[in-house]
Amino acid sequence: MTRFPIILLDYDGTLAETQPAILRSLKEAFEASGYDSPSPDALKAELSKGGTLQTLFQAIVPDSEDEDAGAFVRHYRASYPRADQEETVLFDGVKPVLEALKGKGATLVVLSNKHAPTVHKSIERFGLSRWFSGVIGSEPQYPHKPDPRVMTDRVRPLFPEADSAEFLMVGDTLADLTFARNTGIASCWASYGHGAAQPCIDLRPDYRIDRVADLLNVVSL
Repeated sequence: MTRFPIILLDYDGTLAETQPAILRSLKEAFEASGYDSPSPDALKAELSKGGTLQTLFQAIVPDSEDEDAGAFVRHYRASYPRADQEETVLFDGVKPVLEALKGKGATLVVLSNKHAPTVHKSIERFGLSRWFSGVIGSEPQYPHKPDPRVMTDRVRPLFPEADSAEFLMVGDTLADLTFARNTGIASCWASYGHGAAQPCIDLRPDYRIDRVADLLNVVSL
């Protein structure tokens, strides 16, 4: 049994170490778009917020037009599949933990701000699909975390009868923890991921895990 029947799991920095692939693809996308790429530290600072490609680009190039952001996103998505294939790995223990959570009766859903087709492909490549009842990624017509409409528009339709107390959001960034706060569900901070530590701590998540396997302690009754 689990104290949280429905577990929403972020992907980047929570289940998979994607940062090397992301940084590589961001650098290539900035250069292909005609900009000098920011330093890795500057990019990591933006990634720690857990936003989308468009919000990252517009934060770094604030006077850009929407068309510039669109071109940047296209360049990134052209570069990312190869980088993902070559550099992304799962964090230690992901598959045994997912198996154990399912064994406890939990329903698992990936809830990511990553481009939906990209997160689906990565999950399929690692053979994770069988553990998930849903995979929700970023799509242009929908809001993204931490917007509470992600819950009403995308998560709730999968679980129309569930009580808020049944959900646990597990993620590594401000976007994940703020989403949980905005929607009144429990939060679990994956401290080993890409989020900046102090801002995440300041949000006072309900739980903290320092490795994937710690999640079993959080959900056990």
